[in-house]
Amino acid sequence: MKISRILYASSLTVLVFFACLGIIHAHANDSVFLHRYVGDESCEVCHSSLRIGQQFQVWGGSPHARAYQDLKSPQALEVARKFGIADPTQDQRCLSCHTTAAGAPLPEILSTFRKKDGVQCESCHGPGEDYSHFSVMIDPVKSRASGLVSKPSENTCKTCHNPSSPTYKGFDFKRDMARIAHPIPEAFKKEVKELGKGE
Repeated sequence: MKISRILYASSLTVLVFFACLGIIHAHANDSVFLHRYVGDESCEVCHSSLRIGQQFQVWGGSPHARAYQDLKSPQALEVARKFGIADPTQDQRCLSCHTTAAGAPLPEILSTFRKKDGVQCESCHGPGEDYSHFSVMIDPVKSRASGLVSKPSENTCKTCHNPSSPTYKGFDFKRDMARIAHPIPEAFKKEVKELGKGE
């Protein structure tokens, strides 16, 4: 009798656990913490278009895009040596600011993601699994509810651009954001608004 109660309680616990997992998956859009990283290729599909503003090309020409590759440079190896780091491309202290999703557990990262692509779109705009589809992205309310951070804050930047970095040379939010600006053209915004009215 006691064994059957234990088995019943164990089975019930397992069922509740898996039911909760289903609920969590079904409501993944309700919490930023459950969105997964997809990688910059998912962004490239739309954001390399001239019509949308070629944000992908702007990012591709920025220091963010080459941040991981920079870890292989002689300068990076010299900095790493001073901190007792043998390989900066493998050390979490370096990867935390030279890649996106450094240290995130595998369930939070989809197979399309590549750390070699450096500081990607999702470092600033949040994990894109749920907002990266065009039908979600064109709706500002849906995209924000799905995890999109449309305008990153100064604090987002300062998680890496701060005096704890061994190569820190100062950071001015307004100036430095202007250097990597990649706005959506007004004509496309108008087009999206018109599309919304037609629904």
